[in-house]
Amino acid sequence: MELSEAVSQNLFGFVSALIGAVVGGYFTLVATDKAIREENAKENRRDEKEVQNLLDALGVELHALWSFHMRRIGALIEELPAGQPLAIYYPLTQDYFTIYNSNAVTIGRVRDPVLRESIVITYNKCKKVVDGFKYNNELLQAHKEQEMVEYAALIKEDHYELKGYIEELLGLLKSRQR
Repeated sequence: MELSEAVSQNLFGFVSALIGAVVGGYFTLVATDKAIREENAKENRRDEKEVQNLLDALGVELHALWSFHMRRIGALIEELPAGQPLAIYYPLTQDYFTIYNSNAVTIGRVRDPVLRESIVITYNKCKKVVDGFKYNNELLQAHKEQEMVEYAALIKEDHYELKGYIEELLGLLKSRQR
């Protein structure tokens, strides 16, 4: 009887230890899963905040550049009669799109596809307009009046197209502000 009692006690001890290990393992697994979910949620909030900060900065950059452009030359372009050259040298020597260029990889993390596309299209049009002014400056320096007349129409067309893109993008960015 002693042997049977010893086996019974060992078996009981083993089963108790096994149940304790399973219960402890289960709660460890639940706690680990909860910690992972909380960490993922925290990381998602951090990513969303980073993207929102970028969108806010892009809105400020674009608004500032557009306001400057309209004060310097935009109004002149809008008033330029058809068939007239843009006979103004417009100095463009810098990278004016610092925030966009330095955060291009983050733009891919903007979840709203309409907003993401609007950002890319608007900034590409901005760069095309800058290139257009640089080319007009070259024509002006070379005294190519006829080419300037023809090119002024393109500058004006690009200006109005860009104006539409900027208004759309600034509206999209404003609607996302909290």
